[in-house]
Order: sequence, then C-alpha cells, then structure tokens
Amino acid sequence: MAEQVVAHDFGVRWEPNAPEAVVVAVDAVLTLALRAHGDDDDQRSVVLRWSGVMWSCTGSPNDEGVRFHRLYAKGLDRVLWAGRVERSELIDSLPRTVQRPSDLTHYVVLLKEDTVEVVARAVEVLRAEGTPRDAARAALS
Repeated sequence: MAEQVVAHDFGVRWEPNAPEAVVVAVDAVLTLALRAHGDDDDQRSVVLRWSGVMWSCTGSPNDEGVRFHRLYAKGLDRVLWAGRVERSELIDSLPRTVQRPSDLTHYVVLLKEDTVEVVARAVEVLRAEGTPRDAARAALS
C-alpha cells in the first residue's frame, strides 16, 4: 500500500493562529513549543518533545500553501492539527542505521506559518510555564 497521512491526536490542542511556535533541536531531541489553545483550562505552553529523531524539517508550506505539500493528496488534506504518516516513503528512504524503520514514526504538524515534520522513535506531550520560547528551552533541560 502507498503512504497515507492519518490524523494524530496528541491529546492537546494549541492556538492555531499564533505565530509564536518555537522549534529547538539538540542532538537527537526536538521540541516544538506552542501557546495553549484559548479554550484549554491549562494555559501553560504545550510542548511536543520527540526523542530518537532521525530526520526533521521546519518550514514551508504555511497554512495557506499546505495544498502544495507532497502529502496533501495522501490524506494531509483531512488533517487539521497533526498527522501520522503510515508507510512513510521518507522513512524508507533514510539510510539504514542501528534503528529499524519499524521503530520510527513520521509526524506532520500543521502551524499557521510553517509545517513541522519529524521522524523519530518517540514523542511525549509536556506542559511548561512561560512563553513557548521558555517552554522549549525548559523541555530540553
């Protein structure tokens, strides 16, 4: 079967129109910190922290250009917040290392100004006080 994007629920929502997303990567750990959604009772910053990162990319397209993303017709068109790429061609194209491809997951997170893609072994959701910049730094400590 061909690769396909399915919606992924991290169990938390972030503010979709806030441009303050912060990405920080150190070694094989990547954090994405965002402002909590306005409807969330917990207004601490939302932090997605991936470990065992084998590949990541942050940049175009933004929310207006997402229709030009290579995964758009493969299910990304039905994703509002984040997706998981099943049978990822990107994972298959990575050099074979110690980690088996079956240990990796390909995530796509849609933001107002960017798209974040991460191929990693694990992801966890954290909450942290302060701005997204503060939260991203704290999550790496």
